[in-house]
Amino acid sequence: MLNTYLSREAAQKLRHGAFWLSREDILSMDGTPVAGQPVQLRDEDGQVLGLGDVDLDASFPVRRIGLPEESVEGLIPRHIRHALELRARLVDDPRFCRLVNDDGDGLPGLIVDRYDTHFVIQTLTRPMDARIEELTRAIVEVAGAGSVLLRNDSYRRKALGLAPQRPHVLYGNPPRWCRLLELGARFTVDLTYGRNTGYHYDQRELRRFLARLSHEARVLDPCCNVGGLFVHAGLHSARQILAFDSNADAADLARENAEANGLYGRVKVESGRTLEVLEAVTDTFDLVLLDTRDADSQEAFIELVRRGLRRTRHGGRLLLTGYHPPLALGAFEELVAQACEREKRVAFRLARLGLPPDHPSPVNTPSADYLDAVALEVN
Repeated sequence: MLNTYLSREAAQKLRHGAFWLSREDILSMDGTPVAGQPVQLRDEDGQVLGLGDVDLDASFPVRRIGLPEESVEGLIPRHIRHALELRARLVDDPRFCRLVNDDGDGLPGLIVDRYDTHFVIQTLTRPMDARIEELTRAIVEVAGAGSVLLRNDSYRRKALGLAPQRPHVLYGNPPRWCRLLELGARFTVDLTYGRNTGYHYDQRELRRFLARLSHEARVLDPCCNVGGLFVHAGLHSARQILAFDSNADAADLARENAEANGLYGRVKVESGRTLEVLEAVTDTFDLVLLDTRDADSQEAFIELVRRGLRRTRHGGRLLLTGYHPPLALGAFEELVAQACEREKRVAFRLARLGLPPDHPSPVNTPSADYLDAVALEVN
């Protein structure tokens, strides 16, 4: 195994829990690292610091993948087995959850979402790209996967300088459409072409909190995807729901999911872009569900929130979600406050929400907590 020697400061960072390092932290290397083959990380004196992936073309060339006492043999299956055990303890129904969340599960650059026996993976580093066969084998053998689908068509790969790839099957015969259960609701999702991997497990805490906001509410969801939020509002006694999505296939699935959960007659789903919907709809609502995933800048985020505020009645609630990037870390609530000031609306925070337990992240890497959400009462 090759050795990579790190500066004294970098070694201290690793000992204090850092999960990635910059190129300037590297003092020297024995040979050229091969993608997918971990190296031994050592300090200036040769003391072992752990196992790492090294990719000199990446923004963070050194990524921790193992602790000092770990061996490289069986590393991937060990991490996946631990991830399974963690979800079994923390998730309501571990058949439907995020199984592997990047550095939070010790596998930097790997995302695995589970849909019962069907698994969808994304790789976000060149070392993980090189491990596709090993990852597939481990998921099948350790997690009992019936199928494994690769979804490397995300915008994140392009942002990281990685070539996007068409969805393709790695193992078994994954269905395009798959059913899942979450918090008492049933959904059909598109594993092959749906947004992300088909469903946003990262919004589970928002869906859970909707039980407290939805009673007898008139609801607007201008960017509903497959209905993950508004269905839960309907199941908790929302009396009327108007929903939109810019993708016609997603809107069709949202209608199907509304009917599958007994909401027929209370839900109307149409196609439409979020900004255009918020501009065209003139009514105000008791509850507005605003996912700002499509806002590509902080100013675009502020504009979306302003329009969401206009659609929220006096005394109504706005459930708002923001993402990093494009939002700067720590900027979420300040930008929300700016939007309220520009609209001359007074808002009170009812709850601050974030990622659910199946999205663990290292405590000293705030950028890993990419989702911020807040429930507001608007006056």
